[in-house]
Amino acid sequence: MDITSPFKIDFIKIKTNGFFLKRKLIKKELKKFPEKRFPNFSSNREKCNIDSAFVKIFEDEFLKISKHFNSMMNLHRSWSATYSKGDYHVPHNHGAKGYCGILYLDMHEKSPVTVYMQPWNNHEDHSILYEPKVEEGDIIIVPQFVTHFTRPNLMSFKKRVISFDFNF
Repeated sequence: MDITSPFKIDFIKIKTNGFFLKRKLIKKELKKFPEKRFPNFSSNREKCNIDSAFVKIFEDEFLKISKHFNSMMNLHRSWSATYSKGDYHVPHNHGAKGYCGILYLDMHEKSPVTVYMQPWNNHEDHSILYEPKVEEGDIIIVPQFVTHFTRPNLMSFKKRVISFDFNF
């Protein structure tokens, strides 16, 4: 019997260097772009313009990503999302090409993490869900086509993330 795995999906996790200072700096930038309430969470995706500040503040992390892919990143868009008690995000993806990332900006150890769905059927139950172990300051990178969602936040602690889309 010959068993191979012909397909691979990159899943990258990066710890932010000097996170507490960087969080303070990016939150100052985010104040310029208040979040709007949507039915299940709050976000400033429609009117956020923190891209240049985000790249500058998290330069070390973006260089690591570029080095991994042996190509310079081209950030398309970045925005924040906040999940109050009961908030969640329905399954979605960010398109067919490129990559998306999530920076866990404010996170309690019991906050719900982003759940990723395997993009092909599993022969046993037709789905595979992956919930990475993350904490504040972690950045997760996946291809944009990977469907993901956030379970309801059961805590009073507001979870906040910065999401971003990019290519090379």
